[in-house]
Amino acid sequence: MTKHLWIRAALCAVAAVALQPPAWAQAAPTLSKPGRIVVTVPPGGGIDTIARRLATKVAPAMGQPVIVENRPGASGVLGVDNIVRSAPDGSSLILAAGSTITVLPHLMKKLPYDATKDLTPIAQIGVTPLVMLVNADNPARTLGEFVAAAKARPGSMSYGSYGNGTLGHLIGEAFKHAAGVDLVHVPYKGCAAAINDLIGGQLSAVMCDIGSSAAFLQPGSRLRGLAITGTGRVAAFPAIPNFPEAGYPTLGPLVGWLGIFGPANMPKPLVATLMADFAAVMKTEDMRAALAQIGYEIGDPDPARFARTVREDTVLWGKLIQSIGGIALE
Repeated sequence: MTKHLWIRAALCAVAAVALQPPAWAQAAPTLSKPGRIVVTVPPGGGIDTIARRLATKVAPAMGQPVIVENRPGASGVLGVDNIVRSAPDGSSLILAAGSTITVLPHLMKKLPYDATKDLTPIAQIGVTPLVMLVNADNPARTLGEFVAAAKARPGSMSYGSYGNGTLGHLIGEAFKHAAGVDLVHVPYKGCAAAINDLIGGQLSAVMCDIGSSAAFLQPGSRLRGLAITGTGRVAAFPAIPNFPEAGYPTLGPLVGWLGIFGPANMPKPLVATLMADFAAVMKTEDMRAALAQIGYEIGDPDPARFARTVREDTVLWGKLIQSIGGIALE
């Protein structure tokens, strides 16, 4: 080969290498077979909608189709148990509410699994506060005024929640304990029914998630928010103080969240890859908007911090339930 031809060949080889895509663009797909995300609710609700959006958006990174599988029943036990018994290969995941993982073990006498040992936390998807609502006609303009009215008439005032053992119920009982008031709990099958009765004057207050309450918190609406859980304020409703600001710091940490979990014993590199897949999806504007529609802000996808949140919340809810005398679900 002449010197001219040799130089030409070398330049072609260099160009070929330069034109190759970078290593990160050639990463292997996360999954080697189709995946599924289990949810513990029926089709059509807010959590189901978020799961379907996550499945659609994360599938390209996983390199496989991802479906949503609805397994409602037994307060979420059926769905969690299904994942616990699945192979730890990343193909079977669950989008679960925090209460299903951290509260349920303190409410049910016997579970077929240990959520702190038999699940692998992968990413916290979203976080939401709960809000205490009163009728706009209620003379109590602040939480302090509501407490004063309740103390003046022990046992004559009530609050509604979206069911026995829900966060609304537990936070309502925690509020009663912290404020030293006697409120009658009235459980409903969902926030909508409780809110309707609050508007109708059958209840004194309702403890509900911010997403279900948002439409009723707009200016000129028939309800008013007295306080929210969490340690900040909700951007959409900055006038509503949080419970710590109103003098009840123990209610600050009591928020709801959604998280992605897999079975126990998942390899750490796989967990890291899955976390990165979901974290990328969570950064998209349409995912943020979808979460905001049901009252959630983007959570912390880091699996180590999420695992710590699960452990701490499990202890936190256990102590709270014990402090208010316990609540048992069959």
